[in-house]
Amino acid sequence: MRAISIILIILCGICGVFSAQSQRSQDVPYSISVDAAQVSVDFTVKDSMGKAITDLNQYDIEILDNGEPRKIQTFSPVKTPFHMVLLLDCSESVRDRLSLLVISLARFADQLRPQDKIAIAVFGTDIEEVVDFGAKGKPFNIPDSPMCHGTNFYNALDWAQKKLRGVSGRRGALVFTDGRESDVPRKEVTVDGNKVRRVVPPEDDREFQKVLKRARELGAPFYFVAVDTDLNPGTDYGGPVPDLQQFRARLTRMASETGGSVTYPEEARDVLNFYLQITRDLGTSYSAGFTPAKSRDGKPHRIEIRVRGEEDYRVKQSRDSYIIN
Repeated sequence: MRAISIILIILCGICGVFSAQSQRSQDVPYSISVDAAQVSVDFTVKDSMGKAITDLNQYDIEILDNGEPRKIQTFSPVKTPFHMVLLLDCSESVRDRLSLLVISLARFADQLRPQDKIAIAVFGTDIEEVVDFGAKGKPFNIPDSPMCHGTNFYNALDWAQKKLRGVSGRRGALVFTDGRESDVPRKEVTVDGNKVRRVVPPEDDREFQKVLKRARELGAPFYFVAVDTDLNPGTDYGGPVPDLQQFRARLTRMASETGGSVTYPEEARDVLNFYLQITRDLGTSYSAGFTPAKSRDGKPHRIEIRVRGEEDYRVKQSRDSYIIN
Protein backbone atom coordinates (compact mmCIF):
# COMPACT_ATOMS: atom_id res chain seq x y z
CA MET A 1 0.00 0.00 0.00
CA ARG A 2 2.86 2.32 0.81
CA ALA A 3 4.44 1.82 -2.61
CA ILE A 4 1.11 2.37 -4.35
CA SER A 5 0.39 5.66 -2.60
CA ILE A 6 3.82 7.06 -3.39
CA ILE A 7 3.75 6.07 -7.04
CA LEU A 8 0.26 7.54 -7.52
CA ILE A 9 1.45 10.88 -6.22
CA ILE A 10 4.29 10.97 -8.73
CA LEU A 11 2.09 9.74 -11.57
CA CYS A 12 -0.33 12.64 -10.98
CA GLY A 13 2.35 14.99 -12.21
CA ILE A 14 4.32 12.89 -14.66
CA CYS A 15 2.22 10.33 -16.48
CA GLY A 16 0.11 12.95 -18.21
CA VAL A 17 3.26 14.02 -20.01
CA PHE A 18 5.16 10.76 -20.44
CA SER A 19 2.66 7.93 -20.75
CA ALA A 20 2.89 8.08 -24.52
CA GLN A 21 6.69 8.12 -24.46
CA SER A 22 6.65 5.45 -22.29
CA GLN A 23 28.54 2.90 -9.53
CA ARG A 24 30.12 3.09 -5.97
CA SER A 25 32.38 6.15 -5.87
CA GLN A 26 35.48 5.51 -3.80
CA ASP A 27 38.20 6.44 -6.29
CA VAL A 28 38.59 9.98 -4.94
CA PRO A 29 39.45 10.27 -1.20
CA TYR A 30 36.83 11.96 0.97
CA SER A 31 38.00 15.53 1.74
CA ILE A 32 37.28 17.30 5.04
CA SER A 33 38.30 20.60 6.61
CA VAL A 34 40.86 20.60 9.40
CA ASP A 35 38.22 21.62 11.96
CA ALA A 36 35.70 18.92 10.99
CA ALA A 37 34.20 17.33 14.08
CA GLN A 38 33.58 13.87 12.67
CA VAL A 39 34.13 11.45 9.81
CA SER A 40 31.08 9.25 9.13
CA VAL A 41 31.20 5.86 7.42
CA ASP A 42 28.34 3.55 6.45
CA PHE A 43 29.25 -0.12 6.24
CA THR A 44 27.88 -3.65 5.84
CA VAL A 45 29.25 -6.88 7.30
CA LYS A 46 29.00 -10.39 5.83
CA ASP A 47 30.28 -13.76 7.03
CA SER A 48 32.39 -16.14 4.95
CA MET A 49 29.23 -17.51 3.30
CA GLY A 50 28.06 -14.07 2.21
CA LYS A 51 25.28 -13.80 4.79
CA ALA A 52 24.67 -10.29 6.14
CA ILE A 53 25.47 -9.80 9.84
CA THR A 54 22.90 -7.40 11.25
CA ASP A 55 23.11 -7.72 15.06
CA LEU A 56 26.43 -6.03 15.88
CA ASN A 57 26.76 -3.23 18.42
CA GLN A 58 29.30 -0.45 18.87
CA TYR A 59 31.61 -2.57 20.99
CA ASP A 60 31.83 -5.31 18.37
CA ILE A 61 33.71 -3.10 15.92
CA GLU A 62 36.88 -1.03 15.83
CA ILE A 63 37.90 1.78 13.49
CA LEU A 64 41.51 2.26 12.38
CA ASP A 65 42.83 5.52 10.91
CA ASN A 66 46.13 4.78 9.14
CA GLY A 67 46.39 1.76 11.41
CA GLU A 68 45.73 3.72 14.62
CA PRO A 69 42.57 2.96 16.64
CA ARG A 70 40.01 5.76 16.80
CA LYS A 71 37.31 6.20 19.42
CA ILE A 72 33.84 5.68 17.99
CA GLN A 73 31.82 8.85 18.63
CA THR A 74 28.51 7.77 17.06
CA PHE A 75 27.05 4.41 16.06
CA SER A 76 23.76 3.47 14.38
CA PRO A 77 22.81 -0.22 14.24
CA VAL A 78 21.05 -1.84 11.29
CA LYS A 79 17.61 -1.49 12.87
CA THR A 80 17.95 2.32 13.04
CA PRO A 81 15.36 3.98 10.74
CA PHE A 82 16.71 5.43 7.51
CA HIS A 83 15.43 8.75 6.12
CA MET A 84 15.79 9.17 2.36
CA VAL A 85 15.17 12.38 0.39
CA LEU A 86 14.19 11.66 -3.21
CA LEU A 87 14.82 14.64 -5.53
CA LEU A 88 13.31 14.64 -9.04
CA ASP A 89 14.62 17.04 -11.68
CA CYS A 90 11.57 18.27 -13.68
CA SER A 91 13.43 20.55 -16.10
CA GLU A 92 12.74 20.24 -19.80
CA SER A 93 16.15 18.71 -20.47
CA VAL A 94 15.23 15.48 -18.60
CA ARG A 95 11.47 15.15 -19.17
CA ASP A 96 11.73 12.42 -21.78
CA ARG A 97 13.77 10.35 -19.33
CA LEU A 98 11.48 10.54 -16.29
CA SER A 99 9.59 7.47 -17.50
CA LEU A 100 12.67 5.51 -16.34
CA LEU A 101 11.92 6.71 -12.82
CA VAL A 102 8.16 6.12 -12.87
CA ILE A 103 8.52 2.47 -13.89
CA SER A 104 10.85 1.60 -11.02
CA LEU A 105 9.80 3.95 -8.19
CA ALA A 106 7.09 1.66 -6.81
CA ARG A 107 9.54 -1.22 -6.49
CA PHE A 108 11.97 1.03 -4.65
CA ALA A 109 9.35 2.14 -2.09
CA ASP A 110 8.11 -1.41 -1.68
CA GLN A 111 11.60 -2.61 -0.68
CA LEU A 112 11.94 -0.14 2.21
CA ARG A 113 11.41 -1.38 5.74
CA PRO A 114 8.39 -0.16 7.77
CA GLN A 115 10.59 2.10 9.91
CA ASP A 116 12.24 3.82 6.92
CA LYS A 117 10.85 7.14 5.68
CA ILE A 118 10.86 8.91 2.30
CA ALA A 119 10.49 12.61 1.48
CA ILE A 120 9.95 13.46 -2.20
CA ALA A 121 10.53 16.83 -3.87
CA VAL A 122 10.46 18.03 -7.47
CA PHE A 123 12.89 20.76 -8.51
CA GLY A 124 13.58 23.12 -11.38
CA THR A 125 14.19 26.80 -10.76
CA ASP A 126 12.50 26.24 -7.38
CA ILE A 127 11.58 23.24 -5.21
CA GLU A 128 8.16 21.75 -4.52
CA GLU A 129 7.92 19.17 -1.73
CA VAL A 130 5.44 16.46 -2.70
CA VAL A 131 5.81 14.06 0.23
CA ASP A 132 7.20 14.81 3.69
CA PHE A 133 8.67 12.12 5.92
CA GLY A 134 5.79 9.87 7.01
CA ALA A 135 3.12 12.23 5.63
CA LYS A 136 0.58 12.06 2.84
CA GLY A 137 1.59 13.64 -0.45
CA LYS A 138 -0.10 16.11 -2.76
CA PRO A 139 -0.53 16.16 -6.54
CA PHE A 140 2.06 18.05 -8.57
CA ASN A 141 1.44 18.82 -12.23
CA ILE A 142 4.67 19.36 -14.16
CA PRO A 143 3.10 20.94 -17.27
CA ASP A 144 1.46 23.66 -15.14
CA SER A 145 4.61 24.53 -13.19
CA PRO A 146 6.75 27.41 -14.53
CA MET A 147 9.59 26.33 -12.24
CA CYS A 148 10.30 23.39 -14.56
CA HIS A 149 11.68 25.65 -17.30
CA GLY A 150 15.15 25.87 -15.77
CA THR A 151 17.32 24.19 -13.14
CA ASN A 152 18.68 25.53 -9.86
CA PHE A 153 20.49 22.27 -9.17
CA TYR A 154 22.71 23.55 -6.37
CA ASN A 155 19.73 25.02 -4.53
CA ALA A 156 18.02 21.61 -4.70
CA LEU A 157 21.06 19.92 -3.18
CA ASP A 158 21.11 22.53 -0.42
CA TRP A 159 17.41 21.93 0.25
CA ALA A 160 18.03 18.19 0.61
CA GLN A 161 20.87 18.82 3.05
CA LYS A 162 18.70 21.07 5.21
CA LYS A 163 15.92 18.48 5.13
CA LEU A 164 18.28 15.74 6.31
CA ARG A 165 19.75 17.88 9.09
CA GLY A 166 16.34 17.80 10.71
CA VAL A 167 16.37 14.04 11.25
CA SER A 168 18.57 11.78 13.35
CA GLY A 169 20.01 8.36 12.61
CA ARG A 170 20.94 7.12 9.17
CA ARG A 171 19.99 9.30 6.22
CA GLY A 172 20.73 9.96 2.57
CA ALA A 173 19.54 11.53 -0.69
CA LEU A 174 18.71 10.01 -4.07
CA VAL A 175 18.67 12.47 -6.99
CA PHE A 176 17.31 11.91 -10.51
CA THR A 177 18.94 14.55 -12.74
CA ASP A 178 21.26 15.43 -15.60
CA GLY A 179 23.23 17.62 -13.19
CA ARG A 180 22.89 20.81 -15.25
CA GLU A 181 22.90 24.04 -13.27
CA SER A 182 21.34 26.91 -15.24
CA ASP A 183 23.74 29.50 -13.79
CA VAL A 184 26.90 27.37 -13.94
CA PRO A 185 30.03 29.50 -14.49
CA ARG A 186 31.74 29.30 -17.86
CA LYS A 187 35.06 30.45 -19.28
CA GLU A 188 36.13 31.40 -22.77
CA VAL A 189 38.39 28.91 -24.55
CA THR A 190 39.62 28.55 -28.13
CA VAL A 191 38.56 25.47 -30.09
CA ASP A 192 39.77 25.04 -33.69
CA GLY A 193 40.48 28.74 -33.86
CA ASN A 194 37.04 29.75 -32.56
CA LYS A 195 36.30 31.27 -29.16
CA VAL A 196 33.60 29.38 -27.23
CA ARG A 197 32.37 29.41 -23.65
CA ARG A 198 32.76 26.15 -21.75
CA VAL A 199 31.58 25.00 -18.31
CA VAL A 200 34.40 25.31 -15.77
CA PRO A 201 35.67 22.25 -13.83
CA PRO A 202 34.09 21.56 -10.40
CA GLU A 203 37.13 22.91 -8.53
CA ASP A 204 36.69 26.31 -10.24
CA ASP A 205 32.96 26.53 -9.48
CA ARG A 206 32.71 28.44 -6.19
CA GLU A 207 29.00 27.81 -5.64
CA PHE A 208 29.42 24.08 -6.22
CA GLN A 209 32.34 23.99 -3.78
CA LYS A 210 30.13 25.61 -1.12
CA VAL A 211 27.42 22.98 -1.66
CA LEU A 212 30.02 20.21 -1.61
CA LYS A 213 31.53 21.47 1.64
CA ARG A 214 28.13 21.51 3.35
CA ALA A 215 27.41 18.01 2.05
CA ARG A 216 30.67 16.69 3.47
CA GLU A 217 29.87 18.25 6.85
CA LEU A 218 26.41 16.66 6.81
CA GLY A 219 27.87 13.15 6.51
CA ALA A 220 24.96 11.69 4.50
CA PRO A 221 25.50 9.82 1.21
CA PHE A 222 24.20 11.29 -2.05
CA TYR A 223 23.18 8.86 -4.79
CA PHE A 224 22.55 10.00 -8.35
CA VAL A 225 20.57 8.55 -11.24
CA ALA A 226 22.36 10.54 -13.94
CA VAL A 227 20.62 10.86 -17.30
CA ASP A 228 21.64 12.49 -20.58
CA THR A 229 25.31 12.68 -19.65
CA ASP A 230 28.22 12.12 -22.04
CA LEU A 231 28.08 8.45 -21.00
CA ASN A 232 24.35 7.93 -21.70
CA PRO A 233 23.22 10.76 -24.00
CA GLY A 234 19.55 11.24 -24.83
CA THR A 235 17.99 11.41 -28.26
CA ASP A 236 18.05 15.23 -28.33
CA TYR A 237 21.20 17.33 -28.48
CA GLY A 238 22.29 17.96 -24.90
CA GLY A 239 25.19 20.31 -25.51
CA PRO A 240 28.91 20.00 -26.25
CA VAL A 241 30.54 16.86 -24.87
CA PRO A 242 33.12 18.85 -22.82
CA ASP A 243 30.24 20.59 -21.00
CA LEU A 244 28.44 17.29 -20.38
CA GLN A 245 31.66 15.88 -18.93
CA GLN A 246 31.93 18.79 -16.48
CA PHE A 247 28.31 18.40 -15.36
CA ARG A 248 28.94 14.69 -14.80
CA ALA A 249 32.14 15.50 -12.90
CA ARG A 250 30.08 17.39 -10.33
CA LEU A 251 27.84 14.36 -9.74
CA THR A 252 30.75 11.96 -9.32
CA ARG A 253 32.52 14.42 -7.02
CA MET A 254 29.46 14.84 -4.79
CA ALA A 255 28.89 11.08 -4.65
CA SER A 256 32.52 10.17 -3.97
CA GLU A 257 32.93 12.71 -1.18
CA THR A 258 29.72 11.76 0.62
CA GLY A 259 30.00 7.96 0.34
CA GLY A 260 27.27 7.62 -2.30
CA SER A 261 27.39 6.44 -5.91
CA VAL A 262 26.21 7.26 -9.44
CA THR A 263 24.46 5.18 -12.09
CA TYR A 264 24.06 6.05 -15.79
CA PRO A 265 20.91 4.20 -16.90
CA GLU A 266 20.05 3.31 -20.48
CA GLU A 267 16.71 1.67 -19.65
CA ALA A 268 14.29 1.20 -16.75
CA ARG A 269 15.85 -1.98 -15.41
CA ASP A 270 19.15 -0.14 -14.89
CA VAL A 271 17.37 2.28 -12.54
CA LEU A 272 15.55 -0.55 -10.80
CA ASN A 273 18.77 -2.49 -10.17
CA PHE A 274 20.37 0.64 -8.71
CA TYR A 275 17.38 1.25 -6.43
CA LEU A 276 17.31 -2.36 -5.27
CA GLN A 277 21.02 -2.26 -4.47
CA ILE A 278 20.50 0.89 -2.37
CA THR A 279 17.61 -0.65 -0.44
CA ARG A 280 19.60 -3.85 0.15
CA ASP A 281 22.47 -1.78 1.52
CA LEU A 282 20.14 0.32 3.69
CA GLY A 283 18.51 -2.80 5.13
CA THR A 284 21.82 -4.32 6.26
CA SER A 285 24.09 -1.32 6.90
CA TYR A 286 25.50 0.32 10.01
CA SER A 287 26.82 3.86 10.44
CA ALA A 288 29.73 4.94 12.61
CA GLY A 289 31.53 8.21 13.20
CA PHE A 290 34.93 9.09 14.65
CA THR A 291 37.03 12.18 15.28
CA PRO A 292 39.58 12.66 12.49
CA ALA A 293 43.26 13.47 12.86
CA LYS A 294 44.07 17.19 13.22
CA SER A 295 47.26 17.36 11.16
CA ARG A 296 46.82 19.07 7.77
CA ASP A 297 49.25 16.93 5.77
CA GLY A 298 47.22 16.69 2.55
CA LYS A 299 47.74 12.94 2.39
CA PRO A 300 45.03 10.25 2.35
CA HIS A 301 44.19 8.70 5.72
CA ARG A 302 43.12 5.10 5.28
CA ILE A 303 39.94 4.08 7.14
CA GLU A 304 39.53 0.44 8.10
CA ILE A 305 36.59 -1.01 10.02
CA ARG A 306 37.04 -4.43 11.65
CA VAL A 307 34.79 -6.74 13.61
CA ARG A 308 36.51 -7.78 16.81
CA GLY A 309 37.34 -11.48 17.00
CA GLU A 310 35.88 -12.28 13.56
CA GLU A 311 38.68 -12.48 11.00
CA ASP A 312 36.43 -14.19 8.42
CA TYR A 313 33.89 -11.35 8.38
CA ARG A 314 34.03 -9.08 5.34
CA VAL A 315 33.32 -5.36 5.78
CA LYS A 316 32.19 -3.15 2.89
CA GLN A 317 32.60 0.57 3.58
CA SER A 318 30.99 3.61 1.96
CA ARG A 319 34.40 5.27 1.99
CA ASP A 320 37.89 3.93 2.72
CA SER A 321 39.94 7.14 3.08
CA TYR A 322 39.82 10.86 3.79
CA ILE A 323 42.07 13.87 3.31
CA ILE A 324 42.40 16.86 5.65
CA ASN A 325 42.61 20.19 3.83
